[in-house]
Amino acid sequence: MHHSSSIRSLSTGWQDIACLALLAVAVLLLFKTSPTQGDFWWSDAPRHAMDGVFYYDMVRAMPISHAKQWAINYYLQYPAVTVLTYPPLFALVEAVFFALFGVSHATAQLTVSAFYLAAAWGAYFLARRWLSRIGALAAALLFASTPAIALWGRQVMLEVPTFAFLLWSAYFFFLYLDSDRPRYLYFAVLVVLGAAYTKQPAVFIVLPYLLTLYFVYRNSLFRRKEVWWSGALFAAVLTPLAIYTWLWGRANVQQAVGGGWVQHSRLSASTWSYVASYEWPLQMGWVVLCLAAAYCVGCIFKKEWRLPNPVLFFLVVWVLSGYIFFTVIAVTSQRYTIFLIFPFVLFAILAIVRALPARIAVYVALVFAISSLGYTLAKRHVPCITGYRDAAQYVCSMAPQNSVVMFSGWRDGSFVFNVRALPQCKNLTVIRADKLLLKVAIHRDLFGVKELGVAETKLKEMLGHFGVHYIVIEPNFWNDLQSMQMLVQTLHQDQFKLLNTISTVNNREHNGTTLEIYENLAPLSPGKNVLRVELPVSGIAVEGKVGQGDVTK
Repeated sequence: MHHSSSIRSLSTGWQDIACLALLAVAVLLLFKTSPTQGDFWWSDAPRHAMDGVFYYDMVRAMPISHAKQWAINYYLQYPAVTVLTYPPLFALVEAVFFALFGVSHATAQLTVSAFYLAAAWGAYFLARRWLSRIGALAAALLFASTPAIALWGRQVMLEVPTFAFLLWSAYFFFLYLDSDRPRYLYFAVLVVLGAAYTKQPAVFIVLPYLLTLYFVYRNSLFRRKEVWWSGALFAAVLTPLAIYTWLWGRANVQQAVGGGWVQHSRLSASTWSYVASYEWPLQMGWVVLCLAAAYCVGCIFKKEWRLPNPVLFFLVVWVLSGYIFFTVIAVTSQRYTIFLIFPFVLFAILAIVRALPARIAVYVALVFAISSLGYTLAKRHVPCITGYRDAAQYVCSMAPQNSVVMFSGWRDGSFVFNVRALPQCKNLTVIRADKLLLKVAIHRDLFGVKELGVAETKLKEMLGHFGVHYIVIEPNFWNDLQSMQMLVQTLHQDQFKLLNTISTVNNREHNGTTLEIYENLAPLSPGKNVLRVELPVSGIAVEGKVGQGDVTK
């Protein structure tokens, strides 16, 4: 029983292999234009990199009898680990890459690029079900080069890896509809679970699948054993993630639910028009959007333009249900609605293929996609911020083994990852000043900040107590807060010696700040003293001894 176009098997011919090779070249070029020198831009990126290092170091250390305390000590040494905040799948894959290629920003980005290639290949095989090889190649190239995919796929972020799972789940889903073979439905469910264990919002795709299944089978759907078994499989495997998120990812849930920081009511016109009017033009560009719209209009008047059912039904429901889902949740970010891009890309290519004469249509589509890729490589440069790696290198060249450094600045994750990644820094411990002076969760603008009221004398006592030998600080970091002003004023006293200043440069906004590196000349505690740190994101507090040396062993 076949419900869509003709079945295309998993086997590939040499023409398909050639197309896959061209996509691999495209992703390689995109990788070559990615930041890989510790110059992270988005604040989450070095944290995703550190999560992979965490699992890599855990396997090396094998702390079977004291795993919990080992994890706490690790966080206290490298306070940019977020394994309680995000699902583990990407970080586990990243750990394998670190084992193969060494711990570095380049390896972390290589992991993302491997998923990027999987996404491009998934887009190709999915589009290949309804387009010729050249048309499918054009769709995959256009997908890979859209502004949003090219931005988040060239940083250590979770969106493109998640999208790779979604595309392959759709591929197996249509194999199931075409063949009625239950194993393909189970494959589709497992791959959706892979997406969820990479980034939770991917579960939105379940509704389009369920509605499409009902569209095809109607009430007979409920008599299909594989549907019930796949539902049970999905629920059983997703339950640990749901518990994990409820216990330790409450801040993420709170972001989705919303609060007083939400600018507009969910019932307002501005809320419901935001994605279409603001995000889509930025994510895909006006040309792709207009072509996709032209295809949709053409389908209304020309039946021969339409994809076979239930394909068109599924793609439309994908967009509509995703639009509603990502509008209802309170977070507004291109990173979330990125998962709606593929149907638009496919529609854009179909507009060219359907409107032009058959003998030239797919070649025009391919030229358009190649032009999009070329423009992306030449003009859509990835944002990056330099300076934090230089600061880490400088401190590591000065600091004795097992010493403690305090950091205060905008990109603490970038500094911490570079400290861990540089071989000469492996025994350094980083203490974040905001953990000593403030209580803040994720984004200050969203959840606010509470000053702990630490006085200058208390701060000096803490620096000596925890053995802080060096301080790296951005003087303008949250300098509207009294606690941060006090920190800067304290460092200008005779107890501290300014060793170096390093500029940070943001290539997107063409501005930067200065990192100042100080040495603490006061006597330091010779012991390994206990530090207690609150983690508001996860709703817990951890404590352990600082300055213990290399916890990875």
